[in-house]
Amino acid sequence: MDSLMPPAPPQTWNTEDDCLPPYNTLCRHDEEQHVQNCDWISTMPDDILIEILSLMTISEAAMTGFLSTRWRHVWKKIDHLILDSYAFGMQELEKSRYHENPLLWNDVATKFVNKVNGLLHSRCGNKIKEFSIRFPLSSAHASNLDHWIDFAIAASTEKLFLDLDNKCCKEGCMICAKGVNAASEPYEFLLGRFFYGRACSLDELTIFNCSIGRMPANLSGFSYIKYLMLARVSIVDETISNIVSSCCALEILVLQYCHQLIHLTASHARLQILVVQFCKSLVSICIRADNIESFVYMGYKINIDCEHTKFLDMLHVYYVNKDDCALDFISAFPKLPKLEFLVIQFPTCLQVYRVLQHATRFAGLTTVILILMKPWKEDISSVAYLLKSAPLIEYFGLHGCCKLQQHTQLNIPWPEDFILSRLYTIIIGGFSGEFELMELVYFLLRSTPALDVFGIDTRAMEPWLVRSNEDKLQDDTRRHYAREMAYAHLVPKVPSTAKFHII
Repeated sequence: MDSLMPPAPPQTWNTEDDCLPPYNTLCRHDEEQHVQNCDWISTMPDDILIEILSLMTISEAAMTGFLSTRWRHVWKKIDHLILDSYAFGMQELEKSRYHENPLLWNDVATKFVNKVNGLLHSRCGNKIKEFSIRFPLSSAHASNLDHWIDFAIAASTEKLFLDLDNKCCKEGCMICAKGVNAASEPYEFLLGRFFYGRACSLDELTIFNCSIGRMPANLSGFSYIKYLMLARVSIVDETISNIVSSCCALEILVLQYCHQLIHLTASHARLQILVVQFCKSLVSICIRADNIESFVYMGYKINIDCEHTKFLDMLHVYYVNKDDCALDFISAFPKLPKLEFLVIQFPTCLQVYRVLQHATRFAGLTTVILILMKPWKEDISSVAYLLKSAPLIEYFGLHGCCKLQQHTQLNIPWPEDFILSRLYTIIIGGFSGEFELMELVYFLLRSTPALDVFGIDTRAMEPWLVRSNEDKLQDDTRRHYAREMAYAHLVPKVPSTAKFHII
C-alpha cells in the first residue's frame, strides 16, 4: 500500500529562521559535546583514584598532581608505597659497581634516602596497606630506617617489607665479603618499637639482610602477624622462638640463609606452613604445630622432630649433600595420613626395598616430584616401584642430573601389574637423552591410559648457579642433543590423545 501512496512534497523554508536546525537538535548536540568533554575520571571518589594510582610508581603518580587542582593532593594518599630505585626513576647500579666504586654507591644511597624522606614528609593520609623499602642500605643509614619504620607503625601498616639486600649473585660471594657493606654492619631491626600493641595492624612482615638483637619484654605489636619471612637475617635460636610465640596469629613462617640458627623450635598452635632453606649452621628442627599442613626444608641433612602430622599434605625435602637420602628423612615422621604432595631429592641409586619400606606413607599422594642427583641406570626401576605405592597419583615430575652419558644397553627389572589409571600429567625435566630416562618414559607411557599431558624440559634445575661461558656452551650442546633424542625416540611413542611439548 505504501508504494501506491503519492510521494510527500519536499520540505521548504520560507523564512530565515527556517534555515536553522530545530531547537531539539541543538540541545542534543550540546549535551553530546558536554558528555565528550567531561573528565569522568576526575569525578570518581578519592578511594577509586587512589587504587588506580597505586598501580603506578610513586614518581608517575606524583606527576598527576600537575593535571589540575583536583589531582594535586590525591597521589599523596596512596596506600601502597613500594619504594625502590625504579619507583623514583633512578638508574639501578649493576651489582659489580656496588663494590668497585663505594663512593658512587654512597652517592646513590644518599639520593635514595633523600627521596624517601621527601615523599614521607609530603604524604597525607593515615592508614597504609603496604610499605616496602627495597634498596641496599646498612647500619650507616640506621637513623633514617628507624624513622621510616616508625612512620609505618604510625600509619597502621598492614604489610611491611624491608629488603636491604645487595642482590648479590649467590650466597658466599667473595666480592660481597669485601664489598661496600663490609665497612658497616647490617641494619639492626629493633623489636622494641613493637611493644605494647604498637603496629597491631601488621599482618605481614618480611625482612632481608638485617640483624635482630634483643627481645623486648612485651612484643604485643606482633600479635596479628600471619606471615613472617626472615632472609639473610642474623638472629639466634632464643630470639626466633620468642618472636614466633609472640605472633599469636602466625600461619606462615619462612626462614632463609639465617646462619646463626642452630636448634630451631617451631612451636605454634596456628602454624600451617614452615619453610626453612639454606641455614647452614642448623643442626635440628623441632616442630610442635598440631595444624601444620606444609613443610619445606632445603639444606644439609639434619635431625627433624615432628610429633603431629595428621594435617600435613605437602612435604618438600632437598639435601645439598648428594650422598644424603631424603627417604631416610621421611622415616623420622610419624604416620602421614593426609600427605598428597611430595617433592624429594634422590642422591644415589637406591635399592627397591628402601622405597618399599615407606610405601604405606605414599598411599594418598596425588603429586610426586623427584630430583635425581646422579645417573641411576638399572636402579631407575625404584622410581616405578615408588609410583606403584601411590595409586592415586595424578601428576608426576622427575628431574634428571643434566649430564651427557654414554648409551649402554640396560636390563631394567620393571614391576608387574603396573597401571596408574589416574596419572594425567608427566613432566621430565633436566632431560639429557639418558637411556634409563627414556626407558622409564617408555614404561610409563604403556602404564598410563589416562595420560593427558607429557612434557620434556631440557633445562637445568638450578639457574641460580653462576656458570662459566664454557659450562654454558656445554649445556647448549647437551640440550641440543637431548631435544634430538626426544623427537627421534619419544615422540613416536606418545599417544595421539596426549598433549606433548619439548623445551
